Amino acid sequence: MTGHRRAGRAAGPPAAVPKPAPPTTPELQHPTEPIGLIPQSPRGSGRPRRRRRRRSGAKLPDRAVVFVGPMAAGKTSLGKRVARELGIPFVDSDAVFVRAHGVITDFFATHGEAEFRRLEAEVIAAELAAPGARILALGGGAVLTESTRELLAGYPVVLLMTTQEAVLRTANIQRRPLLRDDPEAWGRILAERRPLYEEVADVTYRTDRATKEQLARRVAQWARSFTKQAREPKRTDGGTPPSNRSE
Repeated sequence: MTGHRRAGRAAGPPAAVPKPAPPTTPELQHPTEPIGLIPQSPRGSGRPRRRRRRRSGAKLPDRAVVFVGPMAAGKTSLGKRVARELGIPFVDSDAVFVRAHGVITDFFATHGEAEFRRLEAEVIAAELAAPGARILALGGGAVLTESTRELLAGYPVVLLMTTQEAVLRTANIQRRPLLRDDPEAWGRILAERRPLYEEVADVTYRTDRATKEQLARRVAQWARSFTKQAREPKRTDGGTPPSNRSE
């Protein structure tokens, strides 16, 4: 039995099965990618994937976009969101002052408002002179200084407005002694400063009528497309200049 089985097979090792040749047609070969390209999106857009914020930030003018408005209107919180949306830095002029001169309420008590306003104007002038796109939020009373208002004529200025009811409902009263001790003071101060806000502003947004996410997108879109023009003559009726828009 064993001899018959061996006689039925060819002598030597089994023959190797030939392997198929590699494809030579161009459409079956793997293309060689240029070095340095970012991998494409899985969806296959045909272009390297890029960060939207960085691309948007490159379209901005090489200068600050300034936020003004009354206390607790949202200049800091919204300013930070817009800065993130645009991919640029955020600067708070009050924070810069505190780092250089100490707590503002203590400075007021020791040196008086006139000296505070003088140094505040110097801080703002230095920040405006610094190159590079960024969001610069000013203190509520910064527009009281004439030299600051004159400087703002050359920069995009966003006015953030709200109501006293919204401020008292949402603001941290314990961190704002003025509102805690005299809640009606907010409305009186706004009435005095509103003409100055409107004088320097190029656009106005109500922060009590939309979410911060919605406002951040709207302000960022406005900042990207804004082109500064010569300031129009002041309105004698105390209204907002015709070139201003309210959002």
